[in-house]
Amino acid sequence: MSSAYPLFASVILVGMGEVATKEAFEWAARFPKIVEASAVIARIMNDITSYEREGKREHVVSTVHCCMKEYGTSIDDACKKLQEMVEDAWKDINQECLDPTTFLAPLLQTSLYFTRIIENVYKYIDAYTESQTTMRECISLLLVGPVPI
Repeated sequence: MSSAYPLFASVILVGMGEVATKEAFEWAARFPKIVEASAVIARIMNDITSYEREGKREHVVSTVHCCMKEYGTSIDDACKKLQEMVEDAWKDINQECLDPTTFLAPLLQTSLYFTRIIENVYKYIDAYTESQTTMRECISLLLVGPVPI
């Protein structure tokens, strides 16, 4: 897996105050199901939105191209198959969040929120790489524009 998400699951804990216990870091280091599912979403969503751009340069083949080769499908069918994998990963996240222990609740919630952000970044375009597009507007709305009360 080439997604940096598992690292972020631990890094996010640093700023969580009392939640950032030894047990919390040990939990994140075990690569729990919610972290794995979030990493799958991050990797696949990124690859679906960036495979055309990355295919124009010498780069490691994307998930989309691997799926096309493995299943002998078109780009559209590969993207549909990968989107199904994203949906399955969301089901895993939802399952993990259904029965949290008191200890895990803030960790699961933070992972859920971060995954929502990742999905928003890669929903239609690679807004991380092409930040002058929708991401610029989102950041402006969040940090610059007035919040109606």
